[in-house]
Amino acid sequence: MTTLQDALEAYKKAIRVKFEEEKIKEYSSFLLVPSRAKLRQLCIERFKNNDSSDDLKSFEIFFGFPFESGNKNKLQAATDRFRPIENFLKGESDLADIEGINMSAILLNFEPRPFKKFAKLNSDDFVEDVKGTNVAKNKSNSIIEKEEKPVFFKDEVIVASKSNLKKKVGIGSIVVFGLFGAKSMFFKEKECMEWKEDHYELVDCKGEQVEFASAKIIKPYNEMEFSRKELTVCDTTKFFNGDKPIVWYSKKNNEIQFFSMDGENPENGAELRKVTQYIIEKYVEDCE
Repeated sequence: MTTLQDALEAYKKAIRVKFEEEKIKEYSSFLLVPSRAKLRQLCIERFKNNDSSDDLKSFEIFFGFPFESGNKNKLQAATDRFRPIENFLKGESDLADIEGINMSAILLNFEPRPFKKFAKLNSDDFVEDVKGTNVAKNKSNSIIEKEEKPVFFKDEVIVASKSNLKKKVGIGSIVVFGLFGAKSMFFKEKECMEWKEDHYELVDCKGEQVEFASAKIIKPYNEMEFSRKELTVCDTTKFFNGDKPIVWYSKKNNEIQFFSMDGENPENGAELRKVTQYIIEKYVEDCE
């Protein structure tokens, strides 16, 4: 029998999948190598214009004070609260605190959240039994089959079949089925990655390990390389961390391309080089 603990584990797994997705999006600089300080900064960004009562409640419960635009000093003093979230996202440890898990969902903009909403997904026709397990019941209080209803996950739609939702199947089972089914489909079929414009996307391998088509390279999925992004830079871009370059470049058709990590240019296989002050002065334009 599915329990809330099963649903909680599914919630955490889905958040970790979302983490991999968010590492190449708008806030990638905070998530490629997450640290407590970076997660604190990301938290500020996520709450700047956040009027969700659920998110604000999760924040207050997690930190012990409400989010306000002027409480950055309080949040900075609470930086260590992000340690378990950092370890959870890195896969170094599990996260048992439900509010910490909900805060992770907020930082990654995972939906549905918080956990209570996730657990009640598609639960309008369900009631809770004495053990806390949700089951579908008719007016005579006998268990009935649940009608087909889609469960959404990572832009895929998994339809829960009536034949798989017989007696004593609860909403937790639907959630777990949807999550594990979608994850299985997504990673089983999409084990390769293709460079598209300025980032990698997961694609079907199509029986080929490496395929050259329209100057785009399809290759086996590599977690580290998957994080690579082409950067749009200008004179205010941070190119160095102290004396250490944190941007790489290569030439394509006599034009300079900048990237977020070392390796090869995904479009032409050229070796990437560490950025230098000479390259910055010669090729980087002023910000508009």
